[in-house]
Amino acid sequence: MAEVAKTVARQLPSFKLGQKQVPLRFTKFDLRDYLWNLYNVEVTKVRSYVKQQPLTQRNSHSRSWYRPKPLKVMTVELAKPFQWPELPEDKTPWSNQLFQMREDMLEKRNQEHIAQQRFEIPLKSKQLPSKERQELAKLAQKLLSGEEKWTNDVILDPKWEKILGKEEAEVKKDANEA
Repeated sequence: MAEVAKTVARQLPSFKLGQKQVPLRFTKFDLRDYLWNLYNVEVTKVRSYVKQQPLTQRNSHSRSWYRPKPLKVMTVELAKPFQWPELPEDKTPWSNQLFQMREDMLEKRNQEHIAQQRFEIPLKSKQLPSKERQELAKLAQKLLSGEEKWTNDVILDPKWEKILGKEEAEVKKDANEA
């Protein structure tokens, strides 16, 4: 029952009516027991209907059509009027900041996808550099100015020291000749 879509329509005309979209295997008794045991809400009537979905093309390139699974909708009549609780002002217990970050990221990706579909792909040179690229540019400037010396903090095998020593000697020799 945990996977049940628990969406109640807020647009119904009466406070005594509630409407839910439920899985096809859900019965009237399941919904009545669910509302009673979880929310302590008494239900007087339950009406249900199965709404068929329209035919849908699999993709725009094929001639294949199919009918999606139907939706089951249940309308309940409550014994007492139901009043929606006020939305909480403080949303920190529900990790609202994380949710907002996720929503912003999804919106950004959606806008990028729409732009790609319209062939409006932005140039990298027109975009602001990322934080990582800015830090890398600062490090490159320090290395070029000589403020920092490049090291990778890896201790080489002694046999490489001989090879590197020969290469450095050749570089110095070439520099002296030039």
